[in-house]
Formats: sequence, C-alpha cells, structure tokens
Amino acid sequence: MKKGISVLLALCLLFCCVSAAFAADVQSETDYPVIIVPGYGASPLFLENEDGTLGEQVWGWNIFADRLLEQVKQKFPQILSGAALLSVGSAKQLGKALGEAAVDMLGALAFNGDGESVNKIVPLPNDPARCRFDVFEDYFDEDLYSEKEIGRAIDDYVPRSRIYNFAVDFRYGAEYNAEKLDAFITAVKEYTGSEKVNLYAVSHGGQVTAAYLSMFAEKGDVNNAVLTVPAIGGSYVAYDILSGNIAFDEEELLVFIENALYLEQDFEWLFKTQPLEFMDDVLLAMLPYLKQVAGLWESLWDFLPYDCYKECFDTVDKTECAGLIAKVTDFHENRMVHFGEALREARALGVNVSIVAGTGHATITGSQQNSDAIIGTAAATGAKAAPYGKRFANGYTCTGTVCTDRTHNHLSPSMELDASYAYLPENTWFVDGMFHGMTMNEGYAHDLAVKLLLTNDLPDVHADPAFPQFRASENMANSVYADFTGGTPGYITAGAKEYVVTNVSEEYDCRIIAIRADGLDITFEGDYRQTLKPGESAVFTVKGEIPAVSAARAAVTVTFQMKNSVTPLNERTFRYTVDNGLAVAYNTNEPYADVDFTTPIADLLPGGAMRLVQKLGLTDWFSLWYSIIAKLIQNFKALFNK
Repeated sequence: MKKGISVLLALCLLFCCVSAAFAADVQSETDYPVIIVPGYGASPLFLENEDGTLGEQVWGWNIFADRLLEQVKQKFPQILSGAALLSVGSAKQLGKALGEAAVDMLGALAFNGDGESVNKIVPLPNDPARCRFDVFEDYFDEDLYSEKEIGRAIDDYVPRSRIYNFAVDFRYGAEYNAEKLDAFITAVKEYTGSEKVNLYAVSHGGQVTAAYLSMFAEKGDVNNAVLTVPAIGGSYVAYDILSGNIAFDEEELLVFIENALYLEQDFEWLFKTQPLEFMDDVLLAMLPYLKQVAGLWESLWDFLPYDCYKECFDTVDKTECAGLIAKVTDFHENRMVHFGEALREARALGVNVSIVAGTGHATITGSQQNSDAIIGTAAATGAKAAPYGKRFANGYTCTGTVCTDRTHNHLSPSMELDASYAYLPENTWFVDGMFHGMTMNEGYAHDLAVKLLLTNDLPDVHADPAFPQFRASENMANSVYADFTGGTPGYITAGAKEYVVTNVSEEYDCRIIAIRADGLDITFEGDYRQTLKPGESAVFTVKGEIPAVSAARAAVTVTFQMKNSVTPLNERTFRYTVDNGLAVAYNTNEPYADVDFTTPIADLLPGGAMRLVQKLGLTDWFSLWYSIIAKLIQNFKALFNK
C-alpha cells in the first residue's frame, strides 16, 4: 500500500490505490491476458548503464521515503531555521530548503527544452516472460511492480500468469507511451498466443490508453479496455503547477488520504478551524525548484487541459523550449480534441471501451471544479459539468450532442453533471465521492471495474440495474451508505417508501441518530436505538408525500455515531434528484443553483453570527447538533402526542 502523499507527488498527479476486500460475482468469460497500464509515477525508473543494463534507481515509491529521510537529515538545520522563520510569517527559507531537497532527490529526472530526458533513464524492461504477475518477483524486487494492489485485486478472478505489468517512463507524453504500449501488447500476444488482450488503465494510464486507441484501435488487439479515473482531457492540477496558481485545499487533501488508507476516523475537522494558508506560501516558494525537476516533462504538459495549454507557454523560454512546445501543440490540436471521436470509433471497431470516474470533490491544488480531487470529472469523461459549488437549476434536462436520445437520463442525481455530452455516454459510470485512484477501495466501483474488464455483461449503463450510471461512494472511510428503495440509486420516485442505511465500516459499530431531508417534506420513522454491526443495515419508513415532479434536487443528511471511534459523531449528506412526474420549469436566465441546501442554522442565526461560525470552521459542527436536537424534539413531540 502506498502509505503517504508527498507534496511533490500530489502536484505531479500521483494517486494512491490500495487493495480492497470486496468480491464481485464475476466469472471471466475469456482467457485474454490482462495488461495493467499504470498511473502517474507508479513505474520505477533507472539510470541505464552503458551495456544496456539497469543502473541506479532514480525514481520509485520503494525508495522515496528513505531518500526523503536522508534529505531531511542533511538539510535539518536549514529546515529548522526555515520553520522558525515560518512562525513569523516568512515561508521563503523553508520553501528553499525543501525545494533544494527535491532537486537533490529527483534532479536526475529533468528534461531539456526539446522534451527529452537529460539523462539516459529507462523503466523496467517490458518483457512478458519477466513481468508476469506470478513470476515478477523471480526477476525483480516485488516493490518495483507498478500496480501490485490492482494485480492482487484482479487475480481473484484471473490466474496471475495472465496478468502483466506495463512499465512506463511517465515523464514522456501520451503518444510516446502509447507506442510503447502497442509494442508491449504485440509482445504479450506473441508470448501467450492470445488473439487479444484486456486493458485496465489508471489515471495517466487512461490518457495513454486513449492515445493508444486513437492510434492503433484498428489493429483489433484489444477486447476490453477499462479506463479508471482517466486523465483523458488532462487536469487543472498541471495548470496550477506550471502557472503557479496553487492554493492547496488542505481539508480535501486530508480526506483524500483518509479514503486512501481506509482511515475510519475523520481528522479533517482539524483543518476546518485552523488557518493553513502558510502551506500555500511554502509550496509557492518550492515551485521554482520543483520546476527544475518536472517543469519540462512532456507528460505534465500533456496533462494541461485544452483551454489553457497555450497560456503556459509564457512560463518558459519559447526559443529554448521550441521542441517541447511543438510536441505539446501537436498533441493538443491533433490528439486531445479528438479523443471523444477516437473512443467512439474504437467501440465501433469492436473494442469494449468503458470509463469509471470519481466526482464530487474540489481539485486539491486550487482550480475549483467538480473532480476526484486530481482529475476534473469533465476532463475524465467529457461530461458537461456545472461550475464547482453549483448545480444545474431545477428543471434542467439533458441537452448533449453525443447522446441525443432524450429518453436516456444522463443527468447525475446531484444535478452537477450532464453525461449526454460525455465521450461515451452509454459506457461511462460515475461514483459520487470517489477519490482519484481509489476504484479498488470501493465496493461498487471495484465490482463494476472487474465486471467491465473480464466480461461482456455490461454493454452499456442501462444493461444491469445493479450497476447504474451514477452511484454514491461506499468507501468505508465514509462510515455509512444510504438510499431509497423502489427505484434507481440516487433518484427518488413514488416507490420510495423506505430508506435503508448501511454501516460500511469494517471496524466500528454504528447507531443512526437522526435523518433529515432537505427539499422534501418527509420524515423517517424507525428504530433509532438499534446498533448496526459492520455491514448491517437499518430500514426507516418514509412518511410524507414525494412530490409529483421531476428534475428537482433533494438531499438527505444522516447523522450517526461510530462507537469507540476518535470522532464518534458525524454526518453524511446524500444528494438526490426527484424523478416522479413532469420536469419542473427551468429558468434559462438562472441556469445554476447552489449545490448545498442552506444550512439549517443559517435560518436561526443572525448574519454576523453565521459569518463568524463559517470563519471558525464550525458550520458542519452546528449542522450536526441541529440535526440531533431536532430529532430529540421530534421524539418528545411523538411521545407527548401518545
């Protein structure tokens, strides 16, 4: 398991991915080999000796912690003095010390202005006989395997001898690595005698695979291609790095780590009440040093979204970097803008391409958009997204030009995403609340990805009610999962007579304290005294009428207690669309509304007091206690009425 997220790695679009203990009901329908196309930074890199053998390892998770500790020891006096100056408001010294440490650690990875490596650096050899999952450790250190956790998740269904590790020099662009992938697919086919392969791609691997399909799909070498949290259209994280437009969302980053490491305690509340802007100051001071290492990596420039890539040319010397600029321009103008067409053409050629993406998070480095914290959901999927913090107003209906069948509902329950614009509207699944690189952490997403990879049972998002296009996260770090019965998850119909809350924790018992609906005049009756063991559910009866309208937002907040947890009281809000009649009138003059309903306490506190609560980071705390007190009052009234 990748145990941490360093600032440098987060900025360079690395992701955490850990193995999951879920089991999909899947029987592999083919004997096709599986090739894992790894995420950014997952492949180790080495200096190449003159005789072509691997020399010193210069990049890899397995060496990162040791090298970081070594640098901290060497530069401890500078770091200590920088920390002292930071306490009085100056981040320059600490940023300089940490930046120099980064250059000392990773300077060998630098590129020149032509978009080429300064040093002769190579990944592990892509030899099928040595990079099979079952024999990898016979030739290499097991920690060098790019996506060991994903391999372990897949080998529940496919023999290890049929799983292959594709090693990639992630510093190079998507087209360069797509050519390497094509050669590796050919080698695996020849080695195994198989007619086709299945591809499981992650993050950067998703952009590489999209490039591969746009260049080589007609060869017919791929059966299923599953692109999880893919950087198909880039990421504004790359823009934040290259433009210096960085403002860390520390709370979002901490929740990211909690989900990655399966932490069932919630520590992000610590960040709600502490001013942490100093972290941005330190990072900005580090940026010039980080750019010495990664600033000219072709892949980082490939990650720039189409609408801002030219702007970043002003951050480099256009003469010295003419070669890199030419490559980047060619990729964006002749490849990126056509990825949607290319993926649809690949499906027409018989490649079962599908996408699984996360939604519902801010980008951790400053660019505010609906994302999985690293990759914008629109960039990953092609879907139309409302501005971050906003949703489409009530009455909005899908208007996309890719899927024009208006009987298909591609509007997310949160009303933030219109998937009728997606690259593949019928073959893209969204998990609300899933973070980047964590597909295998999620019960639903794990089972979905495995089924898409190894079977042909899901030809589209309509094929199986158990795998709807939109679904809320089930990561155990979220503690509870809830939904109405009687319809598609995320949508409220007249059949919504019960509300089922499940304890998704693996460690703590749970008790539901209160359930509050916003946008609906309903209540939830049931046994609020029962204790739910991990995996157990409680059923609450819905009292009140579901309005006979559609395309209207609603939300339900579940307040709960995790017994013996560090943070015993918490709440989770689930976002829904009412789908129970004619769509309400849509006001084109006001196309967006706030994602969140007004916090109940906002109606109780004067404006000045509410602003103070928000400034102190206590909004969620007040909301939680409002729900608890309101439930106590409701119980008292019920008792009195008896």
